[in-house]
Amino acid sequence: MKVIFHLSEPSRWAATLSNIPALLQQAERAGVVAHAELVINGDPVVQAQQGSEIDLSGLIAAGVTVAACGNALRQRQIDADTLQPGVIVVPSAMFELAQRQLDGYAYIKP
Repeated sequence: MKVIFHLSEPSRWAATLSNIPALLQQAERAGVVAHAELVINGDPVVQAQQGSEIDLSGLIAAGVTVAACGNALRQRQIDADTLQPGVIVVPSAMFELAQRQLDGYAYIKP
């Protein structure tokens, strides 16, 4: 199972941070190998930075790919070096989402 989560609204952090582990836990109980990716674009990229109240280390430790949109970072003048450890940068969140869906990922927007 391949799933891509899309976060573009800061108010959806709590739902996103609970939905992803819940999906992974259910997949494990069902004996299904799951790969999850979280793509962050828009204003939530601010919380992907080090020192944020949002801690992405648990997702990353669980094997979730956490990707920040390069366009959103540039628009907000955020340097990739300030992102939390393990967060990668993709050039465009929209392209990443479309490409993953073409690759067979299910799309979820909590």
